Amino acid sequence: MENYLSTDFFGKDSKKAFRYLYDKYAATLRYFASRYLEDDAVIEDVVQDAFLNLWEKRRTFQAENAVKAYLYKVVRSLSVDAIRHQHVIDRYNDYVIREEEDQEFFLENMLESEVFLLVQSVFDELSPACREVYQLSLNGKSHEEIAQLMNISINTVKKHKNNANHYMRERLQHVLSFLLWL
Repeated sequence: MENYLSTDFFGKDSKKAFRYLYDKYAATLRYFASRYLEDDAVIEDVVQDAFLNLWEKRRTFQAENAVKAYLYKVVRSLSVDAIRHQHVIDRYNDYVIREEEDQEFFLENMLESEVFLLVQSVFDELSPACREVYQLSLNGKSHEEIAQLMNISINTVKKHKNNANHYMRERLQHVLSFLLWL
């Protein structure tokens, strides 16, 4: 191919000179960009942008070596910018994911705390004897152990537990339905 480069680098045949440079260096610049980038579409964009920059500054070049050096420099710079841009996107995506996880964690903790508060308030409504029997039962004590600790019969322990279960189930029925719905 005829060499379009002269002291009037992009003179009257600037489109032919540009085509000559593109045909000569585009593949090499794609390879060069691939040393920085993995995505073929991004690599192609970088090379295209480098040639667009060259076209916009075409009047400043007097020799092919200067154009070649400029293209390599621009491809490197645009590749680094693409990497930085991808890092920003990755950090933003990580932030969004963390925010969503934090939001879910916050909502779960808030819901758990509200349910605990509701159960605690219903538990506090129990008679003192029912509450004590139920608390000892929740702490792992057997009917016999509770009966001995409170100096009551095993049947009274069973009755208090049964009454507490029935009362709490009745008072918390809407909460249990809601939790099952979740």
